[in-house]
Amino acid sequence: MSEPLQFLLSVEIRNDNHDNGIDVESLIKSASSAIAEKAKYKFRVTGEAKIIAIFQVNDDSVVNTVTYDIMKMGPFTVTCTHLCDFDSWENPSGYRNRYNVPTTLRILSGEHVVWLEVAYDHGISHEDFDRLWSMNVRTMVNQGRQGLSRTEFFKVLAEKRV
Repeated sequence: MSEPLQFLLSVEIRNDNHDNGIDVESLIKSASSAIAEKAKYKFRVTGEAKIIAIFQVNDDSVVNTVTYDIMKMGPFTVTCTHLCDFDSWENPSGYRNRYNVPTTLRILSGEHVVWLEVAYDHGISHEDFDRLWSMNVRTMVNQGRQGLSRTEFFKVLAEKRV
C-alpha cells in the first residue's frame, strides 16, 4: 500500500461585493461541517474568515469532494496545497530522511495552535535548503522531547517551503 497523501486546504470567505451583511460565522460553520472529521487537523484562523485543514488520505477524491461541497455553499476561495511530512519527504536526489531525524511528535492538541510557513526561495541551493530544513526540524524535535513544544512538520511538495 502506498503512503497516504497529505494536503493543506485553505478555505476563506470571499467578499467581492464588500457586503457588510455577510454572515461570516454561519458560512464558516457550514465549511467546517463539510470538512467535518475527514481532516487530520482543522483550525479556525483567529481574526479571519478562514479555516485551514490538513488532510491525510489514501484517495484524493476525499479532498475533491470536500472542496466541491464547500464551493457549492457560497462565496469561498478554496486553495489546496500538496504536502509531505518529514517522514515521507524525498528530495529530487532520491534520498529519504538522510539526517535520520525522528519525528514522533504527532500530538497536536489544545485550543490554540500556531501555524508558520517559511519559504526558502532567496537563491538558496537545494543542498543548503536540505541542511536548513534538517537543522530546524532537529531543533523542534529536541524541543518536543523536552516538553517545550508540540510540533508537526510539513513540507510543500516540490517547493522550498515548510
